[in-house]
Amino acid sequence: MIAALISTGRGLQSLVRGGATLRKEELSQTISFARIVLIVGLVFLHYEWFPNARISPFRGLDPTQNQIATFVQSFVLFFFFSVVPLLSMISGWLFFSFLSDPASALAGRIRRRFASLYLPLVFWNALFLAFLLLLFHAAPGHPLLAEMNIDLQSAGIMDYVNAVFGLTKHPIGFQFWFVRDLFVTVLVSPLLWILLTRAPVIGALLLGGCWFVGHDLWIFFRADVVFFFYLGGWIRLRGVPVEIGARATLVFLAAYVLLCAVRTLAPYVVGDGNPFELQVATRAMRLIGVLACWGLFQRIALTGMGGVVARYGGLAFFLHAAHYPLIAEVKLILWDLLPAETQPWMLAHYVVSVLVTVAIGIGLGIALTRLAPKAFALLNGGRGIA
Repeated sequence: MIAALISTGRGLQSLVRGGATLRKEELSQTISFARIVLIVGLVFLHYEWFPNARISPFRGLDPTQNQIATFVQSFVLFFFFSVVPLLSMISGWLFFSFLSDPASALAGRIRRRFASLYLPLVFWNALFLAFLLLLFHAAPGHPLLAEMNIDLQSAGIMDYVNAVFGLTKHPIGFQFWFVRDLFVTVLVSPLLWILLTRAPVIGALLLGGCWFVGHDLWIFFRADVVFFFYLGGWIRLRGVPVEIGARATLVFLAAYVLLCAVRTLAPYVVGDGNPFELQVATRAMRLIGVLACWGLFQRIALTGMGGVVARYGGLAFFLHAAHYPLIAEVKLILWDLLPAETQPWMLAHYVVSVLVTVAIGIGLGIALTRLAPKAFALLNGGRGIA
């Protein structure tokens, strides 16, 4: 029975791989390409609502008005739901790369991740809080204040503590929930190591089950970070090939596009539906999304254009840190410039808001590397750029 399962698994691996191989430098370039593209996808995701929208794009399109514009935005949002799982899986694959002395290796990696993840989190959120406090005193009615997850009029001590440190609630730069959960995952990596080496299937079922039902395991904001980090580590420790062939990529991509389209159209079919069932289905399709995106990135990253994009991979963390509340302010400014709130102009606002945000974020990062390299190193968690 076990031999049959192993044989079947190897057959599936061969079918998915399709003879594709990646040299070490090609894999590194693919990872760099994936990081920056996924963060750009995250900027699209954090555009959130159209300013004139009636319902959240996380529910799907609006079936009664602006159907085309809301379909496009919601579809892109669901497509880039693969961002956190794939980034987490890459992080886990890189983290569990040691071959011996696990105690020393884990301790060293935890120390390095404290410097590259948690310290920048604290510094960025302290900057955001200082800026918003100045804005609050200068213009207490500014609309940007309503976009942040802290009410400065009623905030208590713990609200300010969480705003900077993200201990029990999201920090003021809410995108840092991912960095915070990733660091907590690193802190519990010795336990993950035990599961990976002694009971890998049990660990996967436990963490995967918690992720599917939405249980945060009491210490995380979301369980998808630790689950996919664990999967990345499992792949690394078992030596599973990470290549995905062209044919398998097309199959995964077609399936994922179809799933995203169906999920976007859900309000037409089920209305609000059963929230729990919809959430489980939305989580499940991310498994296909990870495979589709990773295979697609392998196809593009090694092209000339992909090589150019991959050069900016070192700016992925900086762009992730800087893009919010920047995009919220860009949205507010550009919306006032629209000649009409029609669907073509809504979509133009959507795309331009993201492009302007990405351009400012990357431009600022490049400028800091030249004008203030030490400050950039602090803000970027010690990561350099090519």
